[in-house]
Amino acid sequence: MVRGGFFTGLDIGSSSIKVLVAEFVNGEMNIIGVSNAKSSGVKDGIIINIEVAADAIRKAIKEAEEKAGIAIDKVSVGLPANLLQFEPTQGMIPVTSNSQEITDKDVENVIKSSLTKNMTPEREIVAFVPEEFIVDSFAGIKDPRGMMGIRLEVRGLLYTGPKTILHNLRKTVAQAGLSVENIVISPLAISQSVLNEGEREFGASIIDLGGGQTTVACVGGQKLQFTNVYQEGGDYVTKDISKVLTTSQSIAENLKFTYGVAYPALASNKETFQVEVIGESTPKEITEAYLSEIIAARLQHIFDRVKQDLDRTRHLDLPGGLVLIGGGATLPGIVELAQDVFNRPVKLYVPNQIGIRNPAFAHVISLVEYAGQMDEIEQIAQAAVNGEELLRSKPIDIPNYGKQTQPLPTYTTTTEADESLIANDVPNYGVPADGGNRSKLGDRVRGLFGSMFE
Repeated sequence: MVRGGFFTGLDIGSSSIKVLVAEFVNGEMNIIGVSNAKSSGVKDGIIINIEVAADAIRKAIKEAEEKAGIAIDKVSVGLPANLLQFEPTQGMIPVTSNSQEITDKDVENVIKSSLTKNMTPEREIVAFVPEEFIVDSFAGIKDPRGMMGIRLEVRGLLYTGPKTILHNLRKTVAQAGLSVENIVISPLAISQSVLNEGEREFGASIIDLGGGQTTVACVGGQKLQFTNVYQEGGDYVTKDISKVLTTSQSIAENLKFTYGVAYPALASNKETFQVEVIGESTPKEITEAYLSEIIAARLQHIFDRVKQDLDRTRHLDLPGGLVLIGGGATLPGIVELAQDVFNRPVKLYVPNQIGIRNPAFAHVISLVEYAGQMDEIEQIAQAAVNGEELLRSKPIDIPNYGKQTQPLPTYTTTTEADESLIANDVPNYGVPADGGNRSKLGDRVRGLFGSMFE
């Protein structure tokens, strides 16, 4: 049984901070408030200045409160893929009740037994996702409560993150006057929200084109199989435009979203616009096609790096193809460019929730959906993790009640270093309903991009 009530998602990005408030009624999510504010104190998706980041969060929360008409005191926050580790784990306990009927407490205890991993001191358990329970050798059980048995086992995935990142995240949220209700594994939540059942089963890859970085998550067999982070994103496209055209970052950002086309074959050589050039008294005339070449060069570079890793890890040929989300994915021609680079099926994901239809908000929507749709077993698992401070900071050994299988290798995300970029204001923009062709110069934004709120 899913939860009901109000849930708030907080997406702390390098360029923008997004807040989304939704109410769950009978399992249905109704969005009642959303905000999109400039980010500060965050670099490469990681908080580097707690006080500055907390102030930016407060502003975003205040705007969301005004739109939702409710006070926000707790949030579900996404843990980025940076340095995230996940590995299979298992636990086993005897059923101790006189009736030998499995209870909530037995489920909690067997999950706690699976948390006893030998971790390095700098890491912390973030979440445990149960995959199956085994009662007296009968496997494939999703909810063992009420069943009778002598021995209870659980198998699932254990997620850990750097203590420093988690501490800074909690500290920043607390300083903003909020409490953390859930720390959600972002790639896991996104895959549950963006992909359909078939894509999660047979396999698909999600590319999140953010401002400061690009994140890739591959899913197959209903499991997260691979994640990676590239420290290049939409802000780097803006920086390239600024450098090549010798103009300010703010003007470059406006050019990108007003006239930008990601795929040069779709850009016009006849459409022109004026650009203020630093050090020159008169503006320079630029064609849409020339701007598109600048944009495409950076995006193709990002896609090429992603393709190399997907090919190396054998995730390039997943049947579900590739799905694009994030603010950078709203540029016209982005799907065509990605198809050209990957030579695989590519689609743009646009949220279909009433009131907001924008790929840039896919992440924060997924955080709220994940938190609001947690079933009772997932809630017990979360309580087992959150309530065991000793286990989280210093795992202990418990007796072995039976033969355990050998643990599988740990999967680790990787982060590639690159130059930093000062965050710019993130505009509130929509996405074309048809992904369509370019209109005349004066009607570009209105013709191509719908309002963020409908």
